[in-house]
Amino acid sequence: MKPQRSISAAAAFAVFLLALTACTGDKPAADPTDAPVTASPTTAATASPEPTTAPEPSLLPSQPADGETQVIKGTGIYNGQIDNHSIEIQTEEGPLAFELGAGMENMPEMLNEEDKVAFEYVEKEVAGDTSIKQRVLTKLSASKGSADNSSELPRTKQLALTLEGNREEKTATLASGDGYALYVFDILSFDPAKGRLYLKVDSDYYADIEKLPADFNLDYLLLEGREELSKTGEVKELKGEEREQAMQGTRLFLTATGNNGIKKYIVKESGGQGYIIKMNIPYGDATEGFPPHAFASLNSLVNR
Repeated sequence: MKPQRSISAAAAFAVFLLALTACTGDKPAADPTDAPVTASPTTAATASPEPTTAPEPSLLPSQPADGETQVIKGTGIYNGQIDNHSIEIQTEEGPLAFELGAGMENMPEMLNEEDKVAFEYVEKEVAGDTSIKQRVLTKLSASKGSADNSSELPRTKQLALTLEGNREEKTATLASGDGYALYVFDILSFDPAKGRLYLKVDSDYYADIEKLPADFNLDYLLLEGREELSKTGEVKELKGEEREQAMQGTRLFLTATGNNGIKKYIVKESGGQGYIIKMNIPYGDATEGFPPHAFASLNSLVNR
């Protein structure tokens, strides 16, 4: 019976060891990776951030929407409305567009075209392109004496011209064009809609007047004039004193003679405003008389 008890004791001991293994061996000591992960500063820096629902800041222009700078004052001639919220004013820089500011929507109804005006405006940056400035009027009013006031320019004027080698003075009458005025002799007529000064008895003798933008390119106009006149004949350019004697205030004076007559392409400035003048002088009874009268009238051209 003793051996039987020894075996039972050994078996009991084995069972004890198995039980101990079941408690400790089947569940080994926790690996460090099984422990709860606590983000260290290093881990937080390298871990990919979770998506966030917080809105990103919107891109704003370099200046606020009202981006107003200092108030700029000026005077000029009212040319009229461009549309319901903008107008054009003739200034020393040329014709400029202005947006009507708040409360000024009805101002154009109180003005006539060619009225002298005083104005104040601010410049605003255009959203998306800070290189473009928008002029917004803050004040606009008619100044004393409108541009068509007869007290500014007399109705008639004595103009000097040379006819058949003799210097004479003849009476000319004031006529108005697109932002300008000139004096016209009785043998001439002026069509303001076309900007054409022409001989009454023969309208083939004429001079067309065209306003130029403030940033006109004289080199480009030289090429354009040469190309146009080359269809008539050899192009000659007057320069220096010869050009000034032909017509005052000219920047460019081209002339060409052909089988059918003479054509001229002239760039003239008056008060900072540029004009192209294209003359047509056919061969005929008025070939000698038309140019002196036309040049004298064109020399009287002034901005309004």
